[in-house]
Amino acid sequence: MFPVYNGAMTLRESLQSIAGQDFGDFQAIILNNCSTDETLQVAQRFCEEDARFSVISNETHLSAEANFAKAVKLGAEAANYFCLRAADDLSSRDFLGKLVEALDADDAKLLAACSTKSFNAQGFKLKKPAANIFNFQESYAKGRVPRNLTFPSEWIYGMFRSRSVDILMARWYELGNPWGFASYVLSEFVVRDLVAYVPGPTLDFREGSGSEQRYGAKGFRDKLSQRLTYTLGCYRLVDKLPPTGLLTKAKFFRMCWNDARRKTRYKLLWIF
Repeated sequence: MFPVYNGAMTLRESLQSIAGQDFGDFQAIILNNCSTDETLQVAQRFCEEDARFSVISNETHLSAEANFAKAVKLGAEAANYFCLRAADDLSSRDFLGKLVEALDADDAKLLAACSTKSFNAQGFKLKKPAANIFNFQESYAKGRVPRNLTFPSEWIYGMFRSRSVDILMARWYELGNPWGFASYVLSEFVVRDLVAYVPGPTLDFREGSGSEQRYGAKGFRDKLSQRLTYTLGCYRLVDKLPPTGLLTKAKFFRMCWNDARRKTRYKLLWIF
């Protein structure tokens, strides 16, 4: 699924990155959100060249959150597995194949994800998950909770099993804007051990889209409100974890608060 608004400059390259995958048994849908540039024309030309690609145009312009949510629902209805792709991102050639293999191998996993190559003008850095986020429920039951739930937020562009749609949509709009929502939504997949991590392939993510400037909170009150929403929303996941004592729950709350600070990047005071 390619939810896109005014992505004409980079869309073709992103489409070609999927067309050139070593796994070819897929359907790709471009969800055009009433773009005002040449996005639709670029999409239509590519669909003429490759029958696996098709385009749907929204009748009215949707918010970024709503357009991505529509893409999730369409993807879940269309196939057993689905993934999202931003119009300016790429991936290694084995991305689809390796992630499909991971879900085929373990029916209990709802998301297959890999490392992220995060590019900017200075080059790229490789973002991997921390080792202590795996087997989270077992560690939690023993009273071990990491200080942070460290994983690439770009896992939102991983491969989802279609039955994951209810988990995705349950928390999709709670933060109120697209900034930080990917990590927030994905936290349930991580703490419930629903992620199959696949070393090797990469999602190639371009930084500098300006989403923080467009969607991030500006004032102290809004930043505090979003941090609290993030913290308390993630903390509610204790109800889906093994029963444990108050100390472990306190550690879990600390982790959620720390994550809210790191994932939103809102610093309320110089050490807070």
